[in-house]
Amino acid sequence: MADEETDEVVEKKSKMKFIAPIGGVLVLAVVYFVFFSGGGEAEDEAAVTATIVAEGPVIEADQMTINLADEDPRYARIRFAVVLPLDGDGAAVGERFPILKDAVLEVVNTYTTADLKEPGILDTLRSEFTAAAHEVWPDGEVIRVLITELLIQ
Repeated sequence: MADEETDEVVEKKSKMKFIAPIGGVLVLAVVYFVFFSGGGEAEDEAAVTATIVAEGPVIEADQMTINLADEDPRYARIRFAVVLPLDGDGAAVGERFPILKDAVLEVVNTYTTADLKEPGILDTLRSEFTAAAHEVWPDGEVIRVLITELLIQ
């Protein structure tokens, strides 16, 4: 019995001799990366290069009634608007507005009534509409799209 206890003590000590240096190296690695890796500088540079575009005029689209993807005929009435930069040209944007309306029609037409009642759907729709607007106006003529009305029948 004493021999078994002695063997266990010797075995634990030999394991500690192996584990202790590995733990020390891990601690040193963490300290190095936290204090000396300079990871914060890259984040600071990214923050400096980000530009905030001042929002300007808002152009609202006419109300649209869109068929939904339900089996039974169901409809959504939607109104949206585009936000232009502060120095945005509303006339130039207005010329291509029907293209965005067509894209919105395509997006909403894929949803069912149940989909449009889900939490967070407005954020999803805003993102999809904004992505479509950025395709129509790739040079930054439109900052984002707002949803001003959504009614489901």
